[in-house]
Parts: sequence; structure tokens; C-alpha cells
Amino acid sequence: MTPTNQAFSELKMNISYVEQSLYCTDDLKQQQLLLNGVQSVLLYIDSLADQEIIQTHVLTALNSQAHSEIYPSFTTLESRKDTDLQRGIDSLIQGKCLYIIDGYPEFYILSTEKMYVRSTTEPENEGVIRGPHNGFVEQLSVNLNLIRRQIISPSLIVRYFNVGEKTHTKIAVVYLQDLANPELVNEVKERITSISSDMVLAPGFIEEFMEDNPFSLFPQQLNTERPDRVIANLMEGRVAILAEGSPSALIAPVTFFAFYQSPDDYHGRWIVSSFLRLIRMMSFVIAFTLPAVYIATISFHSAILPIELAHTIKKSLQNIPFPALVEAMLLELIFEVLREAGVRLPSRVGQTIGIAFGLVILTIHLCKMENFGSPYFAPVAPFRLADMKDVWIRFPIWALRGRPHDARPQRLNQQKFSRSWKKRE
Repeated sequence: MTPTNQAFSELKMNISYVEQSLYCTDDLKQQQLLLNGVQSVLLYIDSLADQEIIQTHVLTALNSQAHSEIYPSFTTLESRKDTDLQRGIDSLIQGKCLYIIDGYPEFYILSTEKMYVRSTTEPENEGVIRGPHNGFVEQLSVNLNLIRRQIISPSLIVRYFNVGEKTHTKIAVVYLQDLANPELVNEVKERITSISSDMVLAPGFIEEFMEDNPFSLFPQQLNTERPDRVIANLMEGRVAILAEGSPSALIAPVTFFAFYQSPDDYHGRWIVSSFLRLIRMMSFVIAFTLPAVYIATISFHSAILPIELAHTIKKSLQNIPFPALVEAMLLELIFEVLREAGVRLPSRVGQTIGIAFGLVILTIHLCKMENFGSPYFAPVAPFRLADMKDVWIRFPIWALRGRPHDARPQRLNQQKFSRSWKKRE
């Protein structure tokens, strides 16, 4: 039995099928051609196909072979024959063009996609002082190229998926075959293939479909636009997820402390890097606890303040018609408005719940959370002393031989990792 989407021998029927399938969209263009006395047509979507490629590689090839044979040869362009009109329509909406000849139940699919590629410049929200100054772009093939140029290994695997019933967004899952845990890889693939939605546009969509704790305030996958950060996580046995049309990648699984690690930490002196990392950690604690400490001190424990400071605070509060709680909440609100009005940097800090009670609740929450089967608060909970070399502070590079346990890599230690040279006497 002949499939209903099989190409017809009559040219007009093929054109009519394509037009009806695309609801006679205005940007569907057709160029009528005559090849050796036989009528043919070139179909493409004007907003997706590259006019210069069509003129230079398609029409030139057809005109040069007009008197040789009915089937042209496109030597300078990727092309293939097909008989399934539905596959042809799918190719049209990807930017390809169809060349159909009257009297033949097959057609050509030609690669004529229009590409807009910007420079791989450093992302603004992840700038570093030392190290690479390049970043991902919106084209998936370029992003994969940036990764493969740094990991020159046959064990670097890329698996493609298409998600979104209407958008058909192309997703790439990247991992190292000999490092990533097979159970982790299968879990990531299963969660991606289980996504059912008309529209999946960015990694943010994928993140919310895949995360273990959708109601948590804390991100459970690391979002980055830096190739070196993705490469470093791949080398620890993690999995990267990239999407066509987005300049960012998702890393899974990650721990809470991964969000306080910067690529700059590994390009500077380890003592200085450890100091800066401690400042980031302290900033989180201060930002999280300071409003509660302020409210508790002003409202209930003002006696612990020095006399001079107490008088100064009292004078500053005389003209404020609100209690300390409302004052602190308004201050938090103003900071959030200013942040949203600025560059809109990613926020990793949840809202304050209480004086000390909220800190306990969130700590319990962080300890209980899992991310693709890995503890989110590792290596603090569960505690692993061996993994603490790159958490609160960063040990020297030559001391970081072991990979973190949370990603459950196939090999915990690097095969060749030494500092075997001896200092001269």
C-alpha cells in the first residue's frame, strides 16, 4: 500500500501538497524552471533559506547541466534524494529547499539554510580576568565545536534529541563515555525524551522539566555560557545539555557549592582564589542572615549594641513611621527592584524566612535535596573529606587529583596526574 505522503509523479500535485501542508504561507517561494524541456520547480521558505546559496550553488548548477541530463548533480552543495513529501516539508521548515521535477516521484533536498552567527565573545555575566575570553553562541554546531576543540578524545559523545511538538528544538547531550556514570547518562536521556510540550525554546524550559525539586528556591542545574566551565565539568564525569538557539548550557548533576566556583579560581594563585571564594560564601551568609539579625537586634536586643551605635541608630529611626520588620522588608524590595532594573544578574539566594528558624529549615531542605540521584549539598552532607579540597577553599591544582563523588564518575582518580619533578638543590 502506497503511503499518503509519497511524492506524486505530477509536478502540480506535489506543489499543491506542499502548499496545503504549509497553509499557503506567504514566505513559501517557488521558482519555475525548464530543464531539457521538462518542467521543474524550486521550493523554499524565503525567511529561512539563503538566497545567495540558492543563486550561486543551486541555479548555477542547474543552468550548467541544462543540456546534459534530467537529474542534475549538485557537487558544491549537500543534497539527497527522497520520495517522502512529509520529510521534504520538515526540511523546508529547517531552511532547506526542494527541487522537484515533473514526471518523477522523487525530489532533491538541498542544504540552503540561512545562518546568523555572532562572534564567540565572552559572556557579560561570566567575565573573568584570566583564562579564555570566549563564550557560547546561539548556533549549536559552533558550541559543540568549542567543546571538541578542547577535549580531543574519541570518548566525547554527543547525542541529539528533538523536543517540542511545534518548535522541534534540537538538543545535544554531551558527556565522556569513559567517565560519566551510565546510569546518570540514561537518566538524563530518559528525562529529555519524556518532555511533552508544544514549545521548548531554551535550557530554562528543559531545566524545569527535568529537575527533581521543582518547588525549591535553589537551582539544581548549573547554567553557564562558558565553554571552559562546561569542559571542566565534563572532565569530572558530569553531563552537559545544549540547545539550538541558546548560548547557554546546563550541567547536571551539580551541588550547592558549584555555584560559588568561578573559572577565575583556577587561573590565579590558589591562596588568593581560596580567599575570594570564602568571600563569596560569607557574602551569601551575610545577605541571608543580615536582615534577620538587624530586626532581632533593633526590636528585641538593642542592649547588646554599643552606646554610640545605639544612639546613632535611634536617631536614624526617629523619622521612619514603620517598625524594623517592615523597614527591612522594604529595603529588600528596593534592592530587588534595583537588581531587576540593572543587568539582571542570576540570583542564587532565596528570600529570608525568619531569624534563625528559616536558616535551619533551608539547611534541612538543602541536605534532603537530590539532583539526578546525587546529594545537592555534597560534600558537606553527606560529608566527604576527600571532596572538600575544592569547596570552601581551593587546594593547589596538583593536589586535586580525585574527581568529586557526587557525579559518580567511572574513575575517581585521574590516570596520569603527578608533580614528579624534583626541586634542584
